[in-house]
Order: sequence, then C-alpha cells, then structure tokens
Amino acid sequence: MVSLTAKDIMTRNVITIRKGASIEEALKMMACNDISGLPVVDTENNLVGIITESDVLLKGQYIPGETFSSPSNPLFKTRTEGVNEAYRRAQASLVEDAMTRKVLIFSEDSFVVDIARAMIEHAVNRVPIVRDRKVVGIVSRKDVVKALARAANGVSNLCGSDEDADTRMGKLIEL
Repeated sequence: MVSLTAKDIMTRNVITIRKGASIEEALKMMACNDISGLPVVDTENNLVGIITESDVLLKGQYIPGETFSSPSNPLFKTRTEGVNEAYRRAQASLVEDAMTRKVLIFSEDSFVVDIARAMIEHAVNRVPIVRDRKVVGIVSRKDVVKALARAANGVSNLCGSDEDADTRMGKLIEL
C-alpha cells in the first residue's frame, strides 16, 4: 500500500462541470452519476474549483435570518459558521458561486498514503489529480478503501468483477 500512487487507484474518466453551469445542472450530474462532488473547470479544462454535496445540501431550504445554531450536544461540536456558509452557498444559482476555490490537489505520482493523510487532515472526501492544471483523475476515500481491501486480501480483483470498469468510470461532459 505504501508504494501505491494516485495513478494506481484513481478514476481516470472524471465527470467535471463547467464554470458557468447552474446549480441545478450540478445537482442532476451528481444524482444521476451517483457521485458526491464535481471538479469545476474553465473553457480550457483547467481546474478552477470543486463543488460537492455539502455546497448544495441546503439548496431550497429555508433558514431564518438569524444565525443558525443547533441544540447543545456534548458528543458533537457545533459548527455554526459552517452551517451558515453552507446555507449561503446553497442560495447560489451558478456553480462558481457555490464551489470551493481552495482545492487540495495531487499529481499522478503522489503516494496514496499522503493522499489519505491529507484527506483526513483537511476533511475532504475526494481530491482531483492534475497535470498542468488539467484534471486527469480523481481519488475518493472509496478508492483508498478499495486499495486497502485489495492489499489486505492479497488480490487485485477483490469482488470478482473488473472494478476499473465499474460505474465509477465517468465521462467528461462539456456544458
């Protein structure tokens, strides 16, 4: 596992969305492709951000004008500012107004162990793999777990099917 790199486990045909697309288009793409995030690209396919389910989770929801807070629970730390930011983003009509602009990226040669550590440290579920600002792949937590399971079981074909050809293989869609 230590020697695995992003190119060994990444999904190569990444579903992206163009800057300028509507939030409704992003919602549809995520729902129809069973994915929780989309790299956002410009007209030259350069990465400019990422939009995830947390950016749109409160879309269409009404929250009163006052600051949101939840009942105190000693097991969970309330992230009031995060909820308020999520609500603000969810009111956007265009992808670029809701997307995260500060994106954690890696190269194809990055070690999976470094990617996994960064996912935990930065609380992200997926990272784009880029070459010259172009998205060439994406690694999700699910991809890391599959790699761990294959390594732990000493097999390359864990579930008896060709995992590289499963439904996680997407396509680039120009909007």
